[in-house]
Amino acid sequence: MGTQGDRIFQITAERGFPDPWLSFGDSLCDEAALSTELTRAISKARKEPTEETRAKVTRAFQAKKANLRRCADILDQVLSDYDASGMWGVLDERASRLDVADMLETWGRTQALHPFPVVLRSLEFNWGYMKEHGVRAFYEMTRGYVSRLRENSERWHEAWNGEVATGVVDRITSIECDLASIEAPMHCDVCKKTITALLYLDE
Repeated sequence: MGTQGDRIFQITAERGFPDPWLSFGDSLCDEAALSTELTRAISKARKEPTEETRAKVTRAFQAKKANLRRCADILDQVLSDYDASGMWGVLDERASRLDVADMLETWGRTQALHPFPVVLRSLEFNWGYMKEHGVRAFYEMTRGYVSRLRENSERWHEAWNGEVATGVVDRITSIECDLASIEAPMHCDVCKKTITALLYLDE
């Protein structure tokens, strides 16, 4: 075990994660960071309801939404580019040859710190989905996920506006929406690791 995984790791160490997947994964990591910033801004605005603190909340929502638009745009562009180049067929063939157990063993050396290793389970799901449904279908699913994250931000913003208008604190919506956002890196940062294995498989 470890042969395929070790080789891909070595190439990744030399070249890094390729764009646009690096940018996509990094932006979805920012989704969690921006959500944390937003949560803190809302908490301060609740304690100190001034024009300044509420303006900071507005800016945090704007930054979060702009980041998700960027993520959606990156993914739409990749789907279009790979459609035109025929890359999906290449990736499907590689996915059929990828040794998932071998890759998980390699990643497991550093990613099994917690009793439930989320990164490993996410990788396992991603590769399994690609093998069963195709790589393009996986990214269609991912596009739907990004769309739901955008809806999540809108719901949170509407709840905040309602809170400001009525003075009734809506903590549960903030908790729910923040949790949905901070989960994003566990899928979309892992996504760049998923696709890199296929891109470098035959190198």
